[in-house]
Amino acid sequence: MDIFERDKSGESISINDPEFYKIHDIIKNAQKILAKLNLEYHTREEITAIFSELTGQAVDGSFEMLTPFYTDFGRNIRIGKNVFINQNCTFMDRGGITLEDNVLIAPKVNLITINHTENPSFRRNTESYPIHICKNVWIGTQQLHPA
Repeated sequence: MDIFERDKSGESISINDPEFYKIHDIIKNAQKILAKLNLEYHTREEITAIFSELTGQAVDGSFEMLTPFYTDFGRNIRIGKNVFINQNCTFMDRGGITLEDNVLIAPKVNLITINHTENPSFRRNTESYPIHICKNVWIGTQQLHPA
């Protein structure tokens, strides 16, 4: 398996792995794309195009997002139809993040698929596991109403 398959399968990945440069290259590219996405105003269509560039896959035209948006990787995000992501969300997606159709994500939601190894001797190693959000799910915030 290559490093991407090993990473998504939950294998512990070391920054000293001979293939780690492949992950690092995608991270650097994602940061360039995020700078383009987050540092100026874009129309809905432009956001969809930039997000498609970030994920490496065409995102449906029904997609909506309010920027800024943050990610460490971008290539392992999959977006269904009629998905809305509100501002200031962070998706750490090396393990894979899937949002099925009609998913709504509130502001400042963090979806984190990656963690560091617990063993102190290998603390810089990472392990990734997927997040899958099913159809019609709303990850929101609760507003308290006065009694």
